[in-house]
Amino acid sequence: MSRILITTANGMFGKAVANELINKGHPVRLMVRDLSKCTISDTNAEIVQGDLDKPETIIPVMEDVGSVFLSSPMDTRITQREISVIQAASQKGVRHIVKLYSAVKHEGDALDKSHLAVIDFLRTSGLQWTLVSPNSVMETSLFGHQPSIKYMNAIYGISGLAKIGLVALRDVAEVSSVVLTTGGHHEQNYELTGSEALNLYDVADIFSEVLVRRVDYIDWSEEAFSKMLQKYDKSLTPERLELEVLCHLRAWKNGKADLVTDTVKQITGRDPVSLVQFILDNLGIFKPGMVPRLVALMIRRFS
Repeated sequence: MSRILITTANGMFGKAVANELINKGHPVRLMVRDLSKCTISDTNAEIVQGDLDKPETIIPVMEDVGSVFLSSPMDTRITQREISVIQAASQKGVRHIVKLYSAVKHEGDALDKSHLAVIDFLRTSGLQWTLVSPNSVMETSLFGHQPSIKYMNAIYGISGLAKIGLVALRDVAEVSSVVLTTGGHHEQNYELTGSEALNLYDVADIFSEVLVRRVDYIDWSEEAFSKMLQKYDKSLTPERLELEVLCHLRAWKNGKADLVTDTVKQITGRDPVSLVQFILDNLGIFKPGMVPRLVALMIRRFS
Protein backbone atom coordinates (compact mmCIF):
# COMPACT_ATOMS: atom_id res chain seq x y z
CA MET A 1 0.00 0.00 0.00
CA SER A 2 1.35 3.43 -0.94
CA ARG A 3 1.90 5.97 1.81
CA ILE A 4 1.28 9.68 2.16
CA LEU A 5 4.54 11.54 2.69
CA ILE A 6 4.58 14.52 5.03
CA THR A 7 7.61 16.78 4.61
CA THR A 8 8.77 18.81 7.62
CA ALA A 9 6.73 16.46 9.79
CA ASN A 10 8.04 18.08 12.97
CA GLY A 11 6.62 21.44 11.90
CA MET A 12 3.28 22.86 13.00
CA PHE A 13 1.44 22.07 9.75
CA GLY A 14 3.18 18.76 9.08
CA LYS A 15 2.46 17.43 12.56
CA ALA A 16 -1.19 18.53 12.45
CA VAL A 17 -1.80 16.95 9.02
CA ALA A 18 0.02 13.76 10.04
CA ASN A 19 -2.10 13.37 13.18
CA GLU A 20 -5.30 14.00 11.22
CA LEU A 21 -4.39 11.31 8.68
CA ILE A 22 -3.30 8.85 11.36
CA ASN A 23 -6.55 9.35 13.28
CA LYS A 24 -8.43 8.46 10.10
CA GLY A 25 -6.38 5.28 9.61
CA HIS A 26 -4.24 6.37 6.65
CA PRO A 27 -0.63 5.12 6.41
CA VAL A 28 1.82 8.00 6.49
CA ARG A 29 5.56 8.47 6.11
CA LEU A 30 6.94 11.31 8.19
CA MET A 31 10.11 12.93 6.89
CA VAL A 32 12.18 14.67 9.56
CA ARG A 33 15.75 15.89 9.70
CA ASP A 34 16.25 14.79 13.31
CA LEU A 35 14.60 11.48 14.20
CA SER A 36 14.96 12.13 17.92
CA LYS A 37 12.64 15.14 17.71
CA CYS A 38 9.68 13.32 16.16
CA THR A 39 7.02 12.87 18.85
CA ILE A 40 4.48 10.98 16.71
CA SER A 41 4.28 7.24 17.32
CA ASP A 42 1.67 5.02 15.67
CA THR A 43 1.53 1.74 13.77
CA ASN A 44 0.40 3.69 10.69
CA ALA A 45 3.31 6.14 10.92
CA GLU A 46 6.73 5.40 9.43
CA ILE A 47 9.40 7.86 10.53
CA VAL A 48 12.22 8.48 8.05
CA GLN A 49 15.19 10.81 7.95
CA GLY A 50 15.51 13.33 5.14
CA ASP A 51 17.00 16.77 4.77
CA LEU A 52 15.34 19.31 2.46
CA ASP A 53 18.74 20.96 2.01
CA LYS A 54 20.23 17.65 0.75
CA PRO A 55 18.22 16.55 -2.31
CA GLU A 56 19.97 13.16 -2.42
CA THR A 57 18.30 12.26 0.90
CA ILE A 58 14.82 13.01 -0.43
CA ILE A 59 14.76 10.56 -3.37
CA PRO A 60 14.78 7.34 -1.26
CA VAL A 61 12.01 8.75 0.92
CA MET A 62 9.68 8.84 -2.11
CA GLU A 63 9.68 5.05 -2.58
CA ASP A 64 6.07 3.71 -2.60
CA VAL A 65 4.60 7.17 -1.94
CA GLY A 66 1.30 8.05 -3.60
CA SER A 67 0.91 11.65 -2.50
CA VAL A 68 2.94 14.32 -0.69
CA PHE A 69 1.97 17.08 1.71
CA LEU A 70 4.59 19.71 0.91
CA SER A 71 5.57 22.32 3.47
CA SER A 72 8.95 23.67 4.48
CA PRO A 73 10.48 26.06 7.01
CA MET A 74 9.76 29.74 6.40
CA ASP A 75 13.08 31.16 5.28
CA THR A 76 14.91 32.18 2.12
CA ARG A 77 15.44 28.57 0.98
CA ILE A 78 11.79 27.68 0.35
CA THR A 79 12.12 27.61 -3.44
CA GLN A 80 15.18 25.35 -3.62
CA ARG A 81 13.86 22.99 -0.97
CA GLU A 82 10.39 22.51 -2.41
CA ILE A 83 11.55 22.17 -6.01
CA SER A 84 13.88 19.39 -4.83
CA VAL A 85 10.87 17.59 -3.34
CA ILE A 86 8.87 17.96 -6.57
CA GLN A 87 11.77 16.66 -8.65
CA ALA A 88 12.22 13.64 -6.39
CA ALA A 89 8.46 12.95 -6.45
CA SER A 90 8.40 13.08 -10.24
CA GLN A 91 11.39 10.76 -10.46
CA LYS A 92 9.74 8.18 -8.18
CA GLY A 93 6.28 8.24 -9.77
CA VAL A 94 4.36 10.07 -7.06
CA ARG A 95 0.86 10.96 -8.28
CA HIS A 96 -0.17 14.04 -6.30
CA ILE A 97 1.49 16.98 -4.54
CA VAL A 98 -0.52 19.03 -2.03
CA LYS A 99 1.42 22.23 -1.44
CA LEU A 100 0.86 24.55 1.49
CA TYR A 101 0.50 28.12 0.23
CA SER A 102 -1.40 31.15 1.62
CA ALA A 103 -4.60 33.08 1.05
CA VAL A 104 -2.95 36.27 2.32
CA LYS A 105 -2.11 38.40 -0.71
CA HIS A 106 1.57 39.20 -0.17
CA GLU A 107 1.76 40.44 -3.78
CA GLY A 108 5.41 40.36 -4.71
CA ASP A 109 7.24 40.39 -1.40
CA ALA A 110 10.18 38.00 -0.90
CA LEU A 111 8.06 35.28 0.71
CA ASP A 112 5.47 35.32 -2.06
CA LYS A 113 8.12 35.24 -4.80
CA SER A 114 9.60 32.11 -3.23
CA HIS A 115 6.25 30.34 -3.20
CA LEU A 116 5.26 31.46 -6.70
CA ALA A 117 8.50 30.07 -8.13
CA VAL A 118 7.61 26.69 -6.61
CA ILE A 119 4.04 26.85 -7.94
CA ASP A 120 5.29 27.68 -11.45
CA PHE A 121 7.60 24.65 -11.30
CA LEU A 122 4.78 22.47 -9.98
CA ARG A 123 2.50 23.45 -12.86
CA THR A 124 5.04 22.18 -15.40
CA SER A 125 6.03 19.04 -13.44
CA GLY A 126 3.46 16.71 -14.99
CA LEU A 127 2.20 15.78 -11.50
CA GLN A 128 -1.28 16.32 -10.19
CA TRP A 129 -1.20 19.20 -7.74
CA THR A 130 -3.37 21.10 -5.31
CA LEU A 131 -2.76 24.20 -3.22
CA VAL A 132 -4.06 24.41 0.34
CA SER A 133 -3.96 28.11 1.15
CA PRO A 134 -4.95 29.14 4.66
CA ASN A 135 -5.48 32.75 5.54
CA SER A 136 -3.57 33.77 8.68
CA VAL A 137 -3.68 30.83 11.08
CA MET A 138 -4.93 31.41 14.61
CA GLU A 139 -2.08 29.48 16.21
CA THR A 140 0.72 31.39 14.45
CA SER A 141 -1.11 34.71 14.68
CA LEU A 142 -2.18 34.56 18.34
CA PHE A 143 0.08 32.21 20.30
CA GLY A 144 2.87 34.76 19.99
CA HIS A 145 0.70 37.21 21.95
CA GLN A 146 0.35 34.80 24.87
CA PRO A 147 2.77 36.63 27.21
CA SER A 148 1.24 40.05 26.60
CA ILE A 149 -2.32 38.73 26.92
CA LYS A 150 -1.41 36.76 30.03
CA TYR A 151 0.58 39.41 31.87
CA MET A 152 -0.32 42.79 30.32
CA ASN A 153 -3.91 42.25 29.16
CA ALA A 154 -2.87 43.46 25.72
CA ILE A 155 -2.38 42.49 22.09
CA TYR A 156 0.20 44.54 20.19
CA GLY A 157 0.25 45.00 16.43
CA ILE A 158 0.52 47.32 13.46
CA SER A 159 -2.60 46.50 11.45
CA GLY A 160 -4.98 49.22 12.61
CA LEU A 161 -8.60 48.55 11.66
CA ALA A 162 -7.77 46.08 8.90
CA LYS A 163 -9.69 42.81 9.08
CA ILE A 164 -8.25 39.29 8.93
CA GLY A 165 -10.06 36.06 8.06
CA LEU A 166 -8.29 33.98 10.72
CA VAL A 167 -8.49 30.19 10.37
CA ALA A 168 -7.69 27.44 12.86
CA LEU A 169 -4.90 24.92 12.30
CA ARG A 170 -7.44 22.15 12.89
CA ASP A 171 -9.37 23.29 9.80
CA VAL A 172 -6.21 23.40 7.67
CA ALA A 173 -5.26 19.88 8.77
CA GLU A 174 -8.69 18.41 8.11
CA VAL A 175 -9.02 19.99 4.66
CA SER A 176 -5.50 18.81 3.77
CA SER A 177 -6.30 15.25 4.85
CA VAL A 178 -9.40 15.18 2.65
CA VAL A 179 -7.50 16.54 -0.35
CA LEU A 180 -4.70 14.01 0.16
CA THR A 181 -7.03 11.01 0.32
CA THR A 182 -9.78 11.77 -2.22
CA GLY A 183 -9.85 12.61 -5.92
CA GLY A 184 -11.01 15.60 -7.92
CA HIS A 185 -8.62 18.23 -6.56
CA HIS A 186 -6.16 18.66 -9.45
CA GLU A 187 -5.22 22.31 -10.14
CA GLN A 188 -7.42 23.59 -7.31
CA ASN A 189 -6.39 26.33 -4.90
CA TYR A 190 -8.38 25.91 -1.69
CA GLU A 191 -8.35 29.22 0.21
CA LEU A 192 -9.24 28.57 3.84
CA THR A 193 -10.61 31.14 6.28
CA GLY A 194 -12.83 31.37 9.30
CA SER A 195 -16.48 32.36 8.96
CA GLU A 196 -15.80 36.10 9.45
CA ALA A 197 -13.06 38.69 9.14
CA LEU A 198 -12.05 40.48 12.33
CA ASN A 199 -9.70 43.35 13.11
CA LEU A 200 -7.46 43.09 16.16
CA TYR A 201 -9.74 45.37 18.16
CA ASP A 202 -12.48 42.78 17.54
CA VAL A 203 -10.06 40.01 18.50
CA ALA A 204 -9.22 41.79 21.77
CA ASP A 205 -12.93 42.19 22.52
CA ILE A 206 -13.49 38.46 22.02
CA PHE A 207 -10.54 37.62 24.27
CA SER A 208 -12.04 39.97 26.87
CA GLU A 209 -15.40 38.21 26.67
CA VAL A 210 -13.99 34.69 26.93
CA LEU A 211 -11.36 35.46 29.58
CA VAL A 212 -13.81 37.65 31.53
CA ARG A 213 -11.13 40.33 31.79
CA ARG A 214 -10.46 43.38 29.65
CA VAL A 215 -7.85 42.82 26.94
CA ASP A 216 -6.90 45.82 24.77
CA TYR A 217 -5.45 45.99 21.29
CA ILE A 218 -2.58 48.51 21.09
CA ASP A 219 -1.68 49.65 17.59
CA TRP A 220 1.95 50.70 17.05
CA SER A 221 4.07 51.94 14.20
CA GLU A 222 6.05 49.27 12.35
CA GLU A 223 9.30 50.78 13.63
CA ALA A 224 8.24 50.77 17.30
CA PHE A 225 6.77 47.29 17.03
CA SER A 226 9.95 45.93 15.43
CA LYS A 227 12.12 47.47 18.15
CA MET A 228 9.93 45.89 20.83
CA LEU A 229 10.16 42.43 19.27
CA GLN A 230 13.93 42.62 18.89
CA LYS A 231 14.28 43.90 22.44
CA TYR A 232 12.62 40.79 23.86
CA ASP A 233 13.95 38.27 21.32
CA LYS A 234 17.66 38.75 20.67
CA SER A 235 17.66 35.91 18.11
CA LEU A 236 15.27 37.79 15.83
CA THR A 237 17.51 38.91 12.97
CA PRO A 238 16.25 41.53 10.48
CA GLU A 239 15.81 38.73 7.89
CA ARG A 240 13.74 36.58 10.26
CA LEU A 241 11.77 39.59 11.45
CA GLU A 242 10.79 40.42 7.86
CA LEU A 243 9.92 36.87 6.71
CA GLU A 244 8.32 35.59 9.90
CA VAL A 245 6.50 38.67 11.16
CA LEU A 246 6.50 41.97 9.30
CA CYS A 247 5.57 40.85 5.80
CA HIS A 248 2.47 39.16 7.24
CA LEU A 249 1.39 42.07 9.43
CA ARG A 250 2.07 44.54 6.63
CA ALA A 251 -0.25 42.52 4.40
CA TRP A 252 -2.89 42.63 7.12
CA LYS A 253 -2.57 46.41 7.41
CA ASN A 254 -2.93 46.81 3.64
CA GLY A 255 -6.18 44.84 3.61
CA LYS A 256 -4.69 41.76 1.95
CA ALA A 257 -5.97 39.24 4.52
CA ASP A 258 -9.68 40.12 4.76
CA LEU A 259 -10.83 37.24 2.54
CA VAL A 260 -13.69 35.09 3.84
CA THR A 261 -14.61 31.83 2.08
CA ASP A 262 -16.83 28.85 2.83
CA THR A 263 -14.21 26.38 1.61
CA VAL A 264 -13.71 24.70 4.99
CA LYS A 265 -17.40 23.81 5.13
CA GLN A 266 -17.46 22.73 1.48
CA ILE A 267 -14.59 20.29 2.01
CA THR A 268 -15.25 19.06 5.57
CA GLY A 269 -19.01 19.45 5.88
CA ARG A 270 -18.75 21.53 9.06
CA ASP A 271 -18.34 25.17 9.99
CA PRO A 272 -14.81 26.43 10.59
CA VAL A 273 -13.56 26.77 14.15
CA SER A 274 -14.58 30.15 15.59
CA LEU A 275 -12.21 32.42 17.49
CA VAL A 276 -14.30 31.88 20.63
CA GLN A 277 -13.85 28.13 20.33
CA PHE A 278 -10.13 28.51 19.64
CA ILE A 279 -9.66 30.54 22.83
CA LEU A 280 -11.73 28.06 24.85
CA ASP A 281 -9.68 25.17 23.45
CA ASN A 282 -6.49 26.96 24.55
CA LEU A 283 -7.74 28.59 27.73
CA GLY A 284 -4.86 27.29 29.82
CA ILE A 285 -2.38 29.11 27.58
CA PHE A 286 -3.99 32.54 27.87
CA LYS A 287 -5.76 32.75 31.23
CA PRO A 288 -3.54 31.75 34.20
CA GLY A 289 -1.16 34.31 35.66
CA MET A 290 -3.03 37.42 34.60
CA VAL A 291 -2.25 40.40 36.81
CA PRO A 292 -4.67 43.08 38.03
CA ARG A 293 -5.60 45.58 35.33
CA LEU A 294 -4.02 48.57 37.08
CA VAL A 295 -0.70 46.75 37.35
CA ALA A 296 -0.96 45.63 33.73
CA LEU A 297 -1.52 49.21 32.59
CA MET A 298 1.60 50.34 34.48
CA ILE A 299 3.66 47.54 32.93
CA ARG A 300 2.44 48.51 29.47
CA ARG A 301 3.22 52.17 30.07
CA PHE A 302 6.83 51.58 31.07
CA SER A 303 7.71 48.59 28.85
